Amino acid sequence: MKKLLSILLVVMLVATFAVGCGTTDNGDNGDNGTTYTDGVYFAQEEGTGSGWKYFVVVTVEGGEITDAHWGGTNIEPSGNKYTVSAEGNYNMGGASEWYEQADAAVAWLIENQDPAAFDDMYTDDEGHTDALETDDGTQVSIHVIEFFDLVKEALAGEPVPEGTYTTPEDYVATAVMETAEGDEWQYKLDLIIVNGTIVDSSYNASYIGEYSEDTAKYFRKDAEGNPNPESPSSKVELGEDYGMDWKGNAAKIDEFVEANQGFEVEYIDDDGHTDTITGVSIHVNEYEDLFNQALGQ
Repeated sequence: MKKLLSILLVVMLVATFAVGCGTTDNGDNGDNGTTYTDGVYFAQEEGTGSGWKYFVVVTVEGGEITDAHWGGTNIEPSGNKYTVSAEGNYNMGGASEWYEQADAAVAWLIENQDPAAFDDMYTDDEGHTDALETDDGTQVSIHVIEFFDLVKEALAGEPVPEGTYTTPEDYVATAVMETAEGDEWQYKLDLIIVNGTIVDSSYNASYIGEYSEDTAKYFRKDAEGNPNPESPSSKVELGEDYGMDWKGNAAKIDEFVEANQGFEVEYIDDDGHTDTITGVSIHVNEYEDLFNQALGQ
């Protein structure tokens, strides 16, 4: 009898500890014994050099996934892909809108709790599936492997610490600098803010000047390798082809902001240069203006 009471006491203590820590060993999470710790999690793709870069935010409460978001930022900052789609500015060519299909993946995750359980549901190597439908019953046509892989990555890491910034509803604060007549570059910024913390800064400048023989290098090339006058590029995409390592400088600014959770620098001249950020030689006053604009400061 004493042995039975001892066993029951141990079981109760273990259960109490699990509840107190806000974690649970969810039997629906497969055979890997996955345990979720309460918090807000974030993961993002590595930069691909062009196009959209996906990210996820996963909220765990009481040891369970209670909310998730799948979004993306573009190499030319323009806000969250989810919001761009929801506002009707991302054409899927007749299929359900991208955000509706993203919602279907999120709904499956919240219902099933385990991103790894989706591994056997892909129909090709690109990550398409026939296992998801939107709310109106339309088959999901986008590849969803990015979402589930990023959720795995997010939950395998640590929760995002609570910061001091206001988290945007769609997690992305964006800003575009006003231009004047004769300007050839327009500076842009996306900040991803999760749980009040800046988890990503993406700074770039898009070419807005006229096409000419001299400026052809600032335009993307077509299939034949010729500059496309209808497709201006950006400083980050151009890389060293811009004429200097503006891309590398911008990356150092982004890293500085993420590490310091703010943009406080001392300027050394009226042109906006600073020696506060190691290795940065470009003027950074445009970034400061965008940073304050994005955060409403």
